Formats: sequence, structure tokens, C-alpha cells
Amino acid sequence: MTKREARYGYFSRLNNSWNRRNSGKTHDALKSNPVEWEYYHTHYRAARASWPTLPYEEMIRWLREREGLVVGDFGCGEAKIAEAVSDRHVVYSFDHVAISDNVTACDIANVPLDDNSLDVVVFSLSLMGANFTDYIREAQSTLKLDRQLHIFESTSRFSDREQFKDGLRLLGFDPFAVEDRWKFTYIWALKEKHVPTGDIELTFQ
Repeated sequence: MTKREARYGYFSRLNNSWNRRNSGKTHDALKSNPVEWEYYHTHYRAARASWPTLPYEEMIRWLREREGLVVGDFGCGEAKIAEAVSDRHVVYSFDHVAISDNVTACDIANVPLDDNSLDVVVFSLSLMGANFTDYIREAQSTLKLDRQLHIFESTSRFSDREQFKDGLRLLGFDPFAVEDRWKFTYIWALKEKHVPTGDIELTFQ
């Protein structure tokens, strides 16, 4: 029990550190020491084993009902979405560390894609970093007009979901669906403007 608490205590501290730190600094740290990333995902895999709802599986189900989309999985982790639906869609997977040759290692505030090139952007529990608004801006840039943004985040992180929706509107999105999926908040939005109308920093707590 003591060893278990020590392991999960460090996992929690690592999670908090990544949430509070600028993603550029996290990327540099993980690039030089990917063992930390591997540790995180080993314990994340163990933690989610008992979850009745898995955000990436929700997205896989949605994508399997469709064909021919160009998808960006921002903060893909173990790239489960690409693994499951690459026979039906083109999937670009991004994370700080590339678990395979099919993943691009980068800071998701700046992905190596052309503007207006994606049909779908997915953030599955990946809005980690003090500057996570930059990830949303990058999604807005890389999405084609009227294409889709999907966000899954822990509901406990939100202090005001309506305020968060208002922020997405200023960043150029129309968030037309906000749903509870077990302990997660699911936001489905469309890119409605080529250029955002406001300069804003989104926050959770």
C-alpha cells in the first residue's frame, strides 16, 4: 500500500506539474527525458482500466460511423484513435513523445500542419499546460471552416462551463453541444470564423 501510494502520489504531482507549466517547457523536459512521459502513461493506463467511459473510445465510436475525414489527435498519448480508425480516415497524431513512427513528437501549441487542412480536431484529456488556449488557437488555424472540434475533459476541472463556451466563441468556434459523459465534459464545436474575434485566455479553475 505504501509503494502504491508513493507511485500514484508521484503520478498526481506529475499531472499537476504538466497542467501548471507552459507546454514548451514540458516539451523540452520530455524530449530530454522521455521516461517521465512513459511513467505517466503507464499509470494513466492502469487508472483508466476501471473507468466505465473512456473518452478516446467515445471518439473512436463517433469516427467509425463516418469515413474519409482528416483528423488531428492533439495530445494523442498512445495513439489509440489512429490505431482504431486509420482504415477509414487520415489521422495525424501529436504528442510530446512519439510512441511510434505514426506519431509526431511536438508541442501541440504548434503542430506541423498547414492552415485549413483538418476536418476534425480531438483533445481527449489533453488540455494540459498553462497555455492550453494556444492549443485551441492551433486547432482553429488548422481546421477548415465549418469543421469540427471535439473536447473531452474532466468535469471537475471546470469552474464555469458557460464561461468556457463563451471563450471558445471568441476563439472562432460555435460550441453547439456540451454534454456530461460520466465524470467528463464533452464539448462539440464548429469552426465558424477564419479569424477569431477576440483575444482571450481560457481557464479551468
